[in-house]
Amino acid sequence: MDVIGGIVLVTGALFVLLAAIGTLRFDEVYARMHAAAKGPALGVLLTGIGTALIIRSVQSMAAVILVIVLQLLTGSIGSHMLGRSVYRAMRPPLDGPDELDQREHHT
Repeated sequence: MDVIGGIVLVTGALFVLLAAIGTLRFDEVYARMHAAAKGPALGVLLTGIGTALIIRSVQSMAAVILVIVLQLLTGSIGSHMLGRSVYRAMRPPLDGPDELDQREHHT
């Protein structure tokens, strides 16, 4: 279990590293937001699973589950709010219909 946990930990750390590289390298703001939101979420999930596999105590697993749930909740909410503020401040060009603009002006 320690070897599997170590492999999962390293994989989670690699996802976080790739997300950081993507955040620095991507040109468009929405691509950067995607890299900053999705990669760390999977990285934290894998790191938590790897930690739980290595430690194997009930109290540690409860703490790991709490950290994972809170990270997934706050990461997605933060990304959503960041996307809204970028949209309102910059009005970047979109490929499809602007549904957010229709909602904001008709309510």
